[in-house]
Amino acid sequence: MNMSTYAIRKAGIEDSGDLAYLMGELGYPTLQEEMEERLSFLLQDGSYACFVSCYEERITGMIGLAIGRYFEKNGTYARITALVVSEEFRGNGFGKALVHYGEEWAKEQGCTAILLNSGKHRTDTHDFYRSLDYDDTGLRFIKVML
Repeated sequence: MNMSTYAIRKAGIEDSGDLAYLMGELGYPTLQEEMEERLSFLLQDGSYACFVSCYEERITGMIGLAIGRYFEKNGTYARITALVVSEEFRGNGFGKALVHYGEEWAKEQGCTAILLNSGKHRTDTHDFYRSLDYDDTGLRFIKVML
């Protein structure tokens, strides 16, 4: 695969079908209509961003980010809320390119750090983030309130 022909761009509502498919690959089955609803809010909010990687006009992956404010100090951070590369395109540098693109976006927004959560079972993903100089600093706890 010739990575020189790939691009990263902002996602749009017209990408809902591809993004729904990618959410399914990430383990979160999503209908196109559900993704359209989510994007209709997220794309309007400047504290969120969604970028897609493309190869030969096909969406190969996506990264979703959100800006947050610290309680413990002044300033803002970015959180990677979703990152997925289609199984067909994994291992070709799309994930790394999306993370770097997200990091640059976060810097442009004035963020002083970028963080993420990753499930315990995603050990390959943990190795991927470590290879990009992310540190494993804690645990995530969740209580579902449905």
